[in-house]
Amino acid sequence: MLEVLTDSALDLVKTLPILTLVYAFLYWVENRMRRVPAMLEQAARFGPLCGALAGSVPQCGFSAAASALFLDGCLAPATLVAVFLATSDEALPVLLSGGAGAADALRLLAVKLVLAAAGGYLLRLTVLKQRPRLTGVPHEHAHAEAEGCSCCGGGGAAVAVLGRTVRTALLLFFVLLAFNTAVYLVGEARISALLLSGSVLQPVLCATIGLAPSCAISVLFAELYTSGAIGFGSMVAGLSTGAGFGYMILLSDRSQRRSAVQIIALTWLLAVAGGVTVQAFLG
Repeated sequence: MLEVLTDSALDLVKTLPILTLVYAFLYWVENRMRRVPAMLEQAARFGPLCGALAGSVPQCGFSAAASALFLDGCLAPATLVAVFLATSDEALPVLLSGGAGAADALRLLAVKLVLAAAGGYLLRLTVLKQRPRLTGVPHEHAHAEAEGCSCCGGGGAAVAVLGRTVRTALLLFFVLLAFNTAVYLVGEARISALLLSGSVLQPVLCATIGLAPSCAISVLFAELYTSGAIGFGSMVAGLSTGAGFGYMILLSDRSQRRSAVQIIALTWLLAVAGGVTVQAFLG
């Protein structure tokens, strides 16, 4: 067990410099995109492409903010699904720092952007034809959730970047420790069997796990992919349903729970379809 702890710590140490650089860059980007939720609200009429582009930014507050905007009638349901499908939270920084490389990170970003935009427009033309009610009234959770997840908090750039790096590093360490411990106790072959390695059903399993309302789920899928436990398509499926706290905000309004369940179910279906397709062509 000491070897497991040591290996997990060493793996984490290797990622810290790259994580810090990635979050410094994201701080610079996000500090110039503080009005993205408001812009998303104003651009709602332009459809799922705006939602897909906004959700592609590695920031776990957008899905929650988008859910709040939907509850206030500022976003169409198809646009909300596009945001959910595009969201990757912390997966991109973890991929970049965990040895997967920039090619995999860019491929993930591109695939999820296409899936989110295409899926959103498909729903808009079929089962989700209703238009949003542009009330323009800010939901009480919109700013709280976005600010709570942003790396652009108070205390200056250094504090914000280091704070986000430490939070992700701790999440990554516990994921690494749990996974390495499982491999040590259970065995790599059995872990692969439990995750349906080589099966077309693996994206279905990952999409279902991705529904867990936690930003940490993105770290889990990125680590499972870099370790070879799941395929690229399965990671896409899991991250496409991994909308963090967006589902909790969406389900908080009792009067719209029927619509919320429909949106979550459609998100899951598109994530599974996209994951299975990507798994078949890209592995």
